[in-house]
Amino acid sequence: MEQIEKKKDLIIFSNGPGEVSTWVLPIVEAVQKRKNLSHQYRIILIIHPCQFASGTEHLVAKKFDGVETVIGPKEYLKILFTGFGKKRFRFKREGILFSLGGDLIHPVLFNKRIKGQYTLYAYTNNPGWDRHYEKIFIRSGYIKDKSIKRGVSNKKLYITGDLVYSSLKFHRKREDIRSKLDLSQEQSMLAFMPGSRDFEVMYMLPVFLKVIDVVTDRLKDVKAFLIKSPYVSFELIKRALSKGGEIKEVESIAGTLVQSEQGQYRAIEFSKGKRIRILEEGLEYWGKGIDFAVTLPGTNTIQLAYRKIPSLVVAPLNKPELIPIEGIFGFLKWIPWIGKVILEKAVFHYLKKFQYASLPNMYVNEEIFPELFGIIQTSDITDKIIEILENTEHKKIKEKLFRFKPDHNPVGLIVQEVFDAAAKQGENSKIPGDCK
Repeated sequence: MEQIEKKKDLIIFSNGPGEVSTWVLPIVEAVQKRKNLSHQYRIILIIHPCQFASGTEHLVAKKFDGVETVIGPKEYLKILFTGFGKKRFRFKREGILFSLGGDLIHPVLFNKRIKGQYTLYAYTNNPGWDRHYEKIFIRSGYIKDKSIKRGVSNKKLYITGDLVYSSLKFHRKREDIRSKLDLSQEQSMLAFMPGSRDFEVMYMLPVFLKVIDVVTDRLKDVKAFLIKSPYVSFELIKRALSKGGEIKEVESIAGTLVQSEQGQYRAIEFSKGKRIRILEEGLEYWGKGIDFAVTLPGTNTIQLAYRKIPSLVVAPLNKPELIPIEGIFGFLKWIPWIGKVILEKAVFHYLKKFQYASLPNMYVNEEIFPELFGIIQTSDITDKIIEILENTEHKKIKEKLFRFKPDHNPVGLIVQEVFDAAAKQGENSKIPGDCK
């Protein structure tokens, strides 16, 4: 307790799976690597409510080394609206509030609620509330120009490059992966990524099983695997597998979760005894072995691009009411009866401003990753994968991916700007007191 009393607070706000894994984690790791900072700051992570969340962000974040306290959405709202919990967490009067995902209003409101005098920073793709922030870090000049047009002060904006790039790790070599997965030289590793959120897994996993069934019948030199998100539980996978064959909009099949013969890993059994292995460790462990990936939109698409993994991005709009959108319209799903009808129209209106579904394509305004974006059938996915692999188009896609390499060290620039400034401000200050 005495050590915590002497530390300053670094309170990080975040919202969804992509932001927690690729924005929060590299910042936390960078602070931990600098002993002068890890000894000075107590890291608190607050997951605020967001329609893009998986609901398990707080559980995953509790495993991050260096994060001393994780506050979930319900507890955060309780503190924000009632003030209850301030004494329990003993927030300091001064410190750093850092928005790493979601609406920038949350740190502003929180600072007022605890009557703090924190310095506010943000890394974001949608700057705002700039008068409350010391500095707002952004990915590119495009975002800077867009933000200035919206009235954000040029003096507050700082281009760092894409923080996702700083989150990349490579733990295994291609040769090791292929040996571990018993892949022959002739076989291609095809990875399916069915998302991090409940609705994604529930609807896309049974569809992907049908796709895998057809593709592996047609292409004998392809071996398929499932990349499991850390935000997805095996209980959710079980529920999704039981839904196979019952989805009205598209063709799908059911499956059963099974253990390998030696109990070393889990797999899904489907369609006359076929099995697909579930890979739990993520792209940092298996990425170098993947020849082609099939994924949903999200942060994972830019991760795949940085890792030079050619991919097909599947963005179905068959059930538009399930798709989360920004702003007040995103909460229409909670309104009984009429909410679904209005939300469907709102989603299609919202998506009109997006020419592409995947981040790499958005970033360069060009189709680098092939996309299926709209009302699609299972056969559309199957046919596209077979077309790409049979014509070796995935090799051409991989060549295009070499343009995705930031010129900067994003996390290094951010940590230097935030904590060097904090050190100068605190040279003559007293040790912060607690918020009562």
